[in-house]
Amino acid sequence: MTSSRRHALQILAAGLAAGCTTAPPRREPVLSINLAQVKPEAPPATGTRLETAFDEALRMTVPVRLGHRGPFQFVVDTGANRTVIGIETAARCSLGADGEAAVHGIAGIQPAPLVKVPRLSVGQVQSRNLSLPVLPKASLGADGLLGIDVLKGRHMRLDFRGNSFEIGPSGYGAEIGRGTDTRIPDPERGITVAAQYRSGQLVIFDADVAGVPVRAFLDSGSQITCGNDILRQTLIAQRPEFRERLVQTELISATGQTAPALLAAMPRLRLGGIGLNNIRAAFAPLHIFSLWGLDDKPAILVGIDVLRNFDEVGLDFGRREVTFIRGRRASLP
Repeated sequence: MTSSRRHALQILAAGLAAGCTTAPPRREPVLSINLAQVKPEAPPATGTRLETAFDEALRMTVPVRLGHRGPFQFVVDTGANRTVIGIETAARCSLGADGEAAVHGIAGIQPAPLVKVPRLSVGQVQSRNLSLPVLPKASLGADGLLGIDVLKGRHMRLDFRGNSFEIGPSGYGAEIGRGTDTRIPDPERGITVAAQYRSGQLVIFDADVAGVPVRAFLDSGSQITCGNDILRQTLIAQRPEFRERLVQTELISATGQTAPALLAAMPRLRLGGIGLNNIRAAFAPLHIFSLWGLDDKPAILVGIDVLRNFDEVGLDFGRREVTFIRGRRASLP
């Protein structure tokens, strides 16, 4: 290991404290955001198309309105239990204080002020009467983070090849990948993998690193994929040369917390029936793994760096399913 090589990497808002509630989703129109467009189109019968972009970390951002103000650029963050608003964004919208809550970051817990949000809209998809934490925009890297408190019970699709984002009711787009499974993969239609809820997160159990079974949490708000210490130790036990590949790094969370970590290219990562090679991952005993009770089981947070290897990734929070459309760097087992 070369101690003089250091990197600063961001893992943003993974596992921010839950507690925000929304009304059950209605059969609402589907919002489809085309990243290549400059001007909004008229809403079609099935949804709305709006302009959005990618942030500097290549995380997907979407336009969000708070009441009648906005749009503001929020990162789509499937690793955050609740939506987060930048302090500057909350001030621009004159959002009222609503107490304080503990926020879980990568290195521990810290208090954060809450604000009242009467209505949050992503196109025609709305959530009402929210109480959301606020953090500095400089830490978030955007005006806010769109967490799974808004996404839960719904279907969302990250289309990296087509530069678009869709969100709609659960079951929408279910024909994509339908009828496939991890034993008989069909790369043209995609591979649909069953998921489970754990601590509010969607987690895939049909995943492994070099044959080591892992619990894979999908975290589109994290710049880099992160593994826990037990995964690192297991890989070293199986492949002693893996120890020599590790270099020191530092992780920075949306709360401003930092944590030391070790960075290396992992052996083959398999998600469902699709494999990826030479994926960099940071390994650390993160607080968030302890929070989820995963200190003694191999686990990874699958960041945007891995998700971008696929042409599309669909998450149906209502059906508890994840669909992967194979990209150029992804291959079948």
